[in-house]
Amino acid sequence: MVTLEMCMTGLDTGKASVFFKSSSESHSSSANEMTQISGISDIIPEMEICDFEFDPCGYSMNGIHGPALSTIHVTPEEGFSYASYEAMGFNPRSLVYRDIIRRVLHCFGPSEFSVAVTIFGGLRQAASWGKKVGVDGYICNESVEQKLPGGGILMYQSFSAATNATLGSPRSILCYRDEDDSEKAARDGTEEKDGKDKKMGFRD
Repeated sequence: MVTLEMCMTGLDTGKASVFFKSSSESHSSSANEMTQISGISDIIPEMEICDFEFDPCGYSMNGIHGPALSTIHVTPEEGFSYASYEAMGFNPRSLVYRDIIRRVLHCFGPSEFSVAVTIFGGLRQAASWGKKVGVDGYICNESVEQKLPGGGILMYQSFSAATNATLGSPRSILCYRDEDDSEKAARDGTEEKDGKDKKMGFRD
């Protein structure tokens, strides 16, 4: 048996806006529309989904397909936006781990996320779910594999968007430039002093 848990923060503002309830005289948004527009319905298309929208914003859903279950919760407010996804009971040989991760990320576009895969029954039965995953556009910050009682395995990874991970580079460059400027000032000061000493007749 395989269980997937994803926690996502810093949702893309455009994608998060889907989960704000809107209404007009001619139309009112619905949970079903949020499910369709966001792409949630495409994560595991076979799932029969029961969804709910909150007022003024927020969303949750439960999906079922045979023994397989999934659930999503979304808090879309900017500054502390969050989404979670969980799936279990599915046939790991019929779903590709990397594909599911990509579909979920497509719905929310988080700046940071973590994945935890719990496996019981052996890595061979888990198929693609028994391997650590790489995600385009994200850098893996942490990767942990731990054995569980009863022969289970927990595989945990955390990621941040590649653009976020490189924000530190300009800062280090500026620091380097500051050092150059200070060194130049020190040299200029020394040269100026040497010039004055020579004019006054001093020698080393």
